[in-house]
Amino acid sequence: MEKQQLFFKWLAVAAIAEWLLGRTVTRAAIHIPKSPEVIVAYTAVNQIAQVMATFVALLSFMLLVWIGWQARRTVWLPLTLVSLAGLSLLFLVIVPPVWLALAYQLLAASALVLMSITRGRAPQGRSQGMAWLLPALALLIGVLYQLLPTVYVLGKWPGPPPFMGTLFNLGELLVVASVVVWWWGYGRGGNWRLWLLAAVPALLFTLSFQRDPAMTGILTIWSTGLTLFLPWPVYAVALWLAGVTVLAAWQRQPLVAYALLLFTAAGYAPQLSSQLFCALIALWLLTRPLPIAGKQAARRQPESTRMVTAVPAADNP
Repeated sequence: MEKQQLFFKWLAVAAIAEWLLGRTVTRAAIHIPKSPEVIVAYTAVNQIAQVMATFVALLSFMLLVWIGWQARRTVWLPLTLVSLAGLSLLFLVIVPPVWLALAYQLLAASALVLMSITRGRAPQGRSQGMAWLLPALALLIGVLYQLLPTVYVLGKWPGPPPFMGTLFNLGELLVVASVVVWWWGYGRGGNWRLWLLAAVPALLFTLSFQRDPAMTGILTIWSTGLTLFLPWPVYAVALWLAGVTVLAAWQRQPLVAYALLLFTAAGYAPQLSSQLFCALIALWLLTRPLPIAGKQAARRQPESTRMVTAVPAADNP
């Protein structure tokens, strides 16, 4: 696993760069007056974002197939992951009919269920289980939110399906709850410098929301898929906690940091295959051991191993 860790790092960094540049900065710049200098900068940022998106698509495809190979003893999970990858290639050359789009969404839901079954067989603590379960449920709800309308179209039933708004809001609530659980498991031991640095994006979000709530809400939906149906301070605090968690985990447990960045880049209810692959890879990364948070971890670990990533001896999930 240590040899492959660098690939996950590349994927996480490229995915977060594509998310920031392609789905946040460029869209935020839509309402900025376009002088010639701004147009040049805007074009350059778009081109960099496109390169990052291509790199993320290729690397996430390869890593998903690699994870399928690692899980080959379970039979069904690798078949599901490879089938997802194969359909994503097919969709490059054809516009999928409704039944094939439904098959893709069913495969995505099946991959989540099979990952949950595999995960449930491994020994885990309560905090470790919640750190995996909540984002898995949020991702499953996002898949179901896209799957149900497809079922209605294929069955030629009158729509839209009932309770879709409630279903979507439940998944968004789980996204916010996931951040709290991650912070509790990984970020509580962060020092004041990490808290100060992580406050910057939360402060920028707060200033943006106070200046123009409508535009901030639109950009948030485009960028992360979240609708901000909860009070805005909840999202500001969640963004702050997420930043602290990533910074705290980057050295102690880098696989966790990569997973959280991939979840951020994938967004809620992923729209593209590459985004879905990033979310599935992030879930797989969270099957690695959960470190003990904060000072308790430092007391229990030898001095020489405090900065070493805790990874299992075997690669098999």
